[in-house]
Amino acid sequence: MNLLFIAAGMVLLFLGRKLFWLFVAIVGFLLGTFIIPQVLPSQPQSVIITISLIMGLVGILLAVLLQKMAVGIAGFIAGGYIVYSLMLNQSLDEGQMQWLAVLAGAIIGAVLAGSMFDWALIFLTSVSGSILITQGIGLALPVSTFVLIGLFIIGILVQGNIRTRE
Repeated sequence: MNLLFIAAGMVLLFLGRKLFWLFVAIVGFLLGTFIIPQVLPSQPQSVIITISLIMGLVGILLAVLLQKMAVGIAGFIAGGYIVYSLMLNQSLDEGQMQWLAVLAGAIIGAVLAGSMFDWALIFLTSVSGSILITQGIGLALPVSTFVLIGLFIIGILVQGNIRTRE
């Protein structure tokens, strides 16, 4: 799974805005890998991966047919995932308050995705890609934070540069 996280993270980090449908698919797949084991406990990994792939394919279908809505939903999910991952990365566990922070991140992600489509995609895909890469590498805490921030900045710069050239 680590190589999959790193590969998906690299694609999101550098090409997330151009391949927004892939961003939505990856978010759907990741949502499946985190939720399915909780909803269907003790299922084999193959079932979890299959259902997650189906969720990713549904994400692609939504992205192609309902572009703005799909990006809004992906922004909602990605915003919540970003806050949740950052809280885990910093070892923050605030109990019930944690879910309020995740919900706030999800709402902010959806609003950003809906109002500033290109820059929201650049931001969300850069931070999502950075998180996936750092999770895939599995670095210890102080180092992982610096790597995450560095990758995020690189993703913003690369995708912003691609956007201005178009």
